[in-house]
Amino acid sequence: MFWANAELLAEHGLIYPQLGRHTGHHGLVLDWQGMPGHYKLEQGSLEALAETYGQSDKTVFLSSEEFSRRQPLASLGKVRAALEGFDEIEVICTLRTQWQFLQSIYLEVSKTRVPPRPPQLVLPVIENGSFEGLWVDYNRLLDALEAVFAPEEITFFDFDTSRRAEGGIIGTLLRHLGIGVDAARLEVVNDGASNVSPMSLASWTANILAEPKPAPAWLVQSASEALKAEFGDEVKPCLFTREEFCRLKDHYDTRNAELSERRAGVQPEFAISEASQKGLTLFRNEIPSAYWVRMSRRLVADRL
Repeated sequence: MFWANAELLAEHGLIYPQLGRHTGHHGLVLDWQGMPGHYKLEQGSLEALAETYGQSDKTVFLSSEEFSRRQPLASLGKVRAALEGFDEIEVICTLRTQWQFLQSIYLEVSKTRVPPRPPQLVLPVIENGSFEGLWVDYNRLLDALEAVFAPEEITFFDFDTSRRAEGGIIGTLLRHLGIGVDAARLEVVNDGASNVSPMSLASWTANILAEPKPAPAWLVQSASEALKAEFGDEVKPCLFTREEFCRLKDHYDTRNAELSERRAGVQPEFAISEASQKGLTLFRNEIPSAYWVRMSRRLVADRL
């Protein structure tokens, strides 16, 4: 959204740099993150942005989840050092309830390779607080940030709360930045729902059937159709079993409460939404054999 509306935002003092063909700024951390080569920037760097805008009255907004990876502290230090030309630096993180975040990472990984099976995922994530190099325990993320940035230079937003707010996450950010642009004025991209993942259990089904190779898109689509045929168009699946869900909830609801206490001095109203089963209609352990029979028939029919 910021990429598509960069010209309008610039008129109100907010610069969203268009540094290459990717709308996110992943290439800015290419050197120390081992990012894929296709993220290499056609132009621009952190230092160049500081030189161009550091002494102006503009606010530069950079966006990439790669900034929040589990990484050596030296990496964040490099970011800080490269941006010293600005008179003020703020780190903004939108944090998602952990079971949702884990499910989202699983679905993203599934696009290119075989992810860990969910039973092999939950306990390690609880024990070490990360998955695929991303912090799932946000206390650990805060530890890394506070080693480089002052507490008042860090702002956390709750994903669910922001999404329900006026203008959604975009509206939340615009109000926080105080640039005087209403979210309704921005050109909507992809009907307001970019990078939508497939249904979690459809992706899981396809992964199981395709192992040891990544699941092709047609197989995920076939599994999605089979899920809806078996459980109805309004099915809302969860990647985890009810027991796994509860284990994640018990552990991370507690850790998130600790995070709120840590942020109370600078963000007294901040809290991450507690994990809730509300709205979920199907957990992984509730998949009946009839679904697998249906899926098998679809695969046979596709071959005939």
